[in-house]
Amino acid sequence: MNQSVDRRGFLKVLTATGLSAGAATLLTSKALGQGITDVDILNLALTAEYLATDVYYNAALCGFDGLTKEYIDAARDQENEHVGALQTTIRALGGKVAARPEFVYPVTFNVKNQLPVLRVMNALEDAFVGAYLGALPLIQNKDVLSAAASIMGNEATHRCLIRQSRINLGDATVTGLQVGNDRAYERAITPAQATSAVLGFVKK
Repeated sequence: MNQSVDRRGFLKVLTATGLSAGAATLLTSKALGQGITDVDILNLALTAEYLATDVYYNAALCGFDGLTKEYIDAARDQENEHVGALQTTIRALGGKVAARPEFVYPVTFNVKNQLPVLRVMNALEDAFVGAYLGALPLIQNKDVLSAAASIMGNEATHRCLIRQSRINLGDATVTGLQVGNDRAYERAITPAQATSAVLGFVKK
């Protein structure tokens, strides 16, 4: 049953990014254990990066100031760089670049919702880091592997800074060590779990 749920999730998010139903079905089969390719992984990463850029652009509407604002502005530019690099790499490998879907969020981006927005961003960055970490053993091309590891490191920095911003704003829901760098090791997730995380934000 879990595999069936994962399959439906993959199909929904991939067709939302502009792939045909046939292409999405083929990619879903690969991602569920039948030989996912580097281009497949890169397109899944690209969809997540589309989401990341959208989140950071919207976060600029929330009136953050000080170090949090500076961090958000820098992260927005970095996520844009990731998008460009992934698109260039996919084309260089002969692949078709996934289209940018529309996104929806469980919060409204405004000054009153700073903490809820940071919580959403924290959850997303956690998923982004886990997705890159989980994809590393599946990547065949060493140059792609190196680039993915580099992006993962940047996303891990984002995760820590968002967490620290929540602590600085007095978010009582932060659990564990009350510091941004709360982990000795990041946590990997599978391509199916990564897709499920992104799916909830893709406009139906």
